Amino acid sequence: MPSTRRADELASGGCGSLTEDLSRLLRIELLRDTCSAATVAGLFSMHRRTLTRHLRTEGLAFRQVANEVRFEIACQLLQNTDMALSQVAAALKYSEPSAFTRAFRRWSGQTPSAWRAGHPHARKVRLRKSLGPRADRESGSPPRRPDKRF
Repeated sequence: MPSTRRADELASGGCGSLTEDLSRLLRIELLRDTCSAATVAGLFSMHRRTLTRHLRTEGLAFRQVANEVRFEIACQLLQNTDMALSQVAAALKYSEPSAFTRAFRRWSGQTPSAWRAGHPHARKVRLRKSLGPRADRESGSPPRRPDKRF
């Protein structure tokens, strides 16, 4: 993780890529809170302009790296969970689901629901839930009690 010597290591060609370290840090910070380049630079013990300059030497920008991490997290949530799109959008700190949908379409060329439908693991999770008590027995869970409605 970042240390107080990070700026010195970068200047002297230290081990590890700033982009890799930034991506790891953004995975945590994006889910925890909205983060800015200045905030993240402070976690690396450097000024925002220094962070920008180091990223520029790698041919990247902070927003570009942050969007790549957001896309990776979104794909993981869509593929590995049965969260509604509005919940995924909220987890990634989008103001509303339509903003998330526009961003996801820009990143992948398709809507989040179309992307989810195209991934078999995501379909298997939803299919198991739609099978009812039989799927629960196969998964080792106790069977659900039927609703008693009169």
